[in-house]
Amino acid sequence: MLVKNVNTSVSLSLSALRVVGFWAPDYKGNKRMLYDFYGFIAFMFLSGTYLIIQTVELFMIWGDLPLMTAVAFLLFTNLADVTKTFNTVFRRQQVLAIIRGADEVLTAVDSDEGREIVRRCNKETLFLQVMFISLTFITTLGWAASAEKGQLPLLAWYPYDTSKSPAYELTYLHQAGALYMTAFLNVCKDTLVTSLIAQCRCRIRLQGLSLRTLCRGMDVTNKYNLTAE
Repeated sequence: MLVKNVNTSVSLSLSALRVVGFWAPDYKGNKRMLYDFYGFIAFMFLSGTYLIIQTVELFMIWGDLPLMTAVAFLLFTNLADVTKTFNTVFRRQQVLAIIRGADEVLTAVDSDEGREIVRRCNKETLFLQVMFISLTFITTLGWAASAEKGQLPLLAWYPYDTSKSPAYELTYLHQAGALYMTAFLNVCKDTLVTSLIAQCRCRIRLQGLSLRTLCRGMDVTNKYNLTAE
């Protein structure tokens, strides 16, 4: 299930999306149908259920502006995340072409200076991703622990009494677990974009290196490099 890429951040992001069914391997026939079905189930567990229950809750509390604001904020946040997911899934081929193009170029680098540029790019993107994931984990942990006793972290409508045990505990676990996973995947989707942008910068720096060392091996300067002079 691990997606290999010269950039660790890209590899981690795509692997996480693949695990939850949002980045399909090169399956055909029944395998692809099963994977897509698995992705649909994962989507409903992570986001689809929230969209339904929060929409119903919004209509049930219509007129209560403070509650409507709280529910609408979460609802539109989930809608934004779902939009990212749909773009990733339905534009997979375009995204994959960009990823493969960058991976081929950066993997083919054979000079020490070029490898150092690629290594620094990988280090920077991975650091950004780890920091983003850490902050997200701390934020969601505080959110999950902020619910008052007997209350759920998220305002939402359920077709059963969530105040009774074990319905309360199970619903609480679903909300907390789904939020953690959704937040992590959201970070993966965002850092996938930033990592691809960073790889573009890395490729530009490699082009600059190629121009600076264009005359290496030729008797042009003492350092065999093009200079401003």
